[in-house]
Amino acid sequence: MKNDLSCGVVRDLLPSYVENLLGEESKEAVDRHLENCPECRERKEDMAAPPEAEEAAKEVDYLKRVKKGTARKIVLAVVCTVLLVMGGYLLEEFVIGRTPDAEHIHIEFAHVDGDNNLTLLADTYRGAYELRGMKAVTKNGVLTYTAREVRVNLFQALFMRTKIEDMEGYEKQVPLSIPLDGLTEVWICGRLVWQEGLIIHPDTLRMLETKTPYCGDPAALGRILDALQLQEFTGGHTMSLQTSERPYVLTLKFEKRISPFIIWDWTECYFFQILVLVDNLDEVVYAFDPERDSGKTVTGGRVTVEYATEVMAKLTESHNLQYGTDWPIHENFKEYAESPLEYQRMITLLEESRSYKQDYPLIWSDSSGRS
Repeated sequence: MKNDLSCGVVRDLLPSYVENLLGEESKEAVDRHLENCPECRERKEDMAAPPEAEEAAKEVDYLKRVKKGTARKIVLAVVCTVLLVMGGYLLEEFVIGRTPDAEHIHIEFAHVDGDNNLTLLADTYRGAYELRGMKAVTKNGVLTYTAREVRVNLFQALFMRTKIEDMEGYEKQVPLSIPLDGLTEVWICGRLVWQEGLIIHPDTLRMLETKTPYCGDPAALGRILDALQLQEFTGGHTMSLQTSERPYVLTLKFEKRISPFIIWDWTECYFFQILVLVDNLDEVVYAFDPERDSGKTVTGGRVTVEYATEVMAKLTESHNLQYGTDWPIHENFKEYAESPLEYQRMITLLEESRSYKQDYPLIWSDSSGRS
């Protein structure tokens, strides 16, 4: 059969053809035309596509747009969150700061001048931080400084430079000059610096942190000896304890030969402190390989609570007489570990005693002549 319909006629008939409204003869004529005309056949297929497919295509396009928009929002939200967190961190680190811990506070060059002013440099041990916003409050004779610990920024370190003892650099220490008239204590950011006429040394606070109630705890005793840095001066030692009955005794045997002329310095710096920092310790005994001096061989010594109490009473009486102070004479040597002030007084008295240390023999002499 011939193809007897033109493309124009077929295109006019296609709507009815697709909806199956043509008669049999017309439908057959259109079929014959579509078999040989690709263009009209394509148009018929487009018209014959179900409306659901078009709707589905539109829905897919919509979902893609929604998904793309949601992804942008998520990325934007993440970026904003990161910026907020970073901004908050930078604000806290460089502007707001934090309350410094007392153990972070570093005091340098503290002394009382002729006008009864306590002068010092305050800083934080954390090198990347400095103290800002220093404020002072006095109540009942107690002066308390507070500050913020804030990170030093690059601009300050590079451009806000000052001369520091012939060295140019960024000075982050805070100089303070504090009139002491009417004051009994000075605290800087939780750190006790001065009390009743004495500058409280940081080593005093450090040593008091090692205080222990029981001499039968080797680990606690080890912390005291480590804090005293005893190992550096003795070249090694062994430790033994007698805790089965009173008096409780700690014995230290040192490997290093020691001159008798430095025994008193050892007693002052180490053994008095060991004795006072252990509540129920009654004696510290020490022994060592001796050095010969003037025909005598020193082999060791002991410090008891009773003897330490007697020594400190004499030293306190002498100090009060010389300086016009009224430092208390304690009935028990252990009272020197009850507060930083008393511990600092003990150290001060022992340091002063070096000028007349020969008055207090605390060493054993071995007459056997062994070396």
